[in-house]
Order: sequence, then structure tokens, then C-alpha cells
Amino acid sequence: MKVAVKYCGSCNPEIALSDVGHKIERALQEAPGINVVSRRSKPIDVMVILCGCPRACGDKKRIRKRAVHCIVVAGETIDLVPVAEKDLTARVVQKVKSFSSAEN
Repeated sequence: MKVAVKYCGSCNPEIALSDVGHKIERALQEAPGINVVSRRSKPIDVMVILCGCPRACGDKKRIRKRAVHCIVVAGETIDLVPVAEKDLTARVVQKVKSFSSAEN
């Protein structure tokens, strides 16, 4: 499964966006069956859109169109569901893996 990560501009972060993003990328790279690719790659199975605050300015239609599935981290939420910052990495990886399970 090909997964790409897109960061927002981090103009108003409520979480340590860079730290969270690096942890997510590392965890995805270590997960079996997951290949982290550039967001410009084709095809992309899952796009993880990382936004530092609930405004989610990085969640754009043109970005979503590049992938089959999208996961939006916006501050301490994942797809509008509250998640503590310390749990973001594990929950994103779990959600990415769920897409693989659903397709098999």
C-alpha cells in the first residue's frame, strides 16, 4: 500500500506538528506492507493530511483527489474525532492499516 503525507503550512499549530508528522512517517515506514511515497506519486492509496489546528487548511480537494483514501489530522482530531496528541501516531497507523484490511 502506498501512503503519502501532506503537511499544512503550520501557521497556527496546536500540536507539535513536525514531531507528530515525523513519528507518523517513521511508524508507517516500519509497518509491513506500507510504502511511504511522495505526495506527487501516482497512484496513492492513502493520503495523510497533517494540519496543526482544527481549521484544517491543508485539507484541499486537489490533495484529496490524489489518493483513494484520505486521513485528516487537524490538531487533536483525526477525521473530526477527538484524539489526544500522544495517541495520534498509533491511531493514524491503525486507520491506514484498516484501509488495507478492507480491500483484502
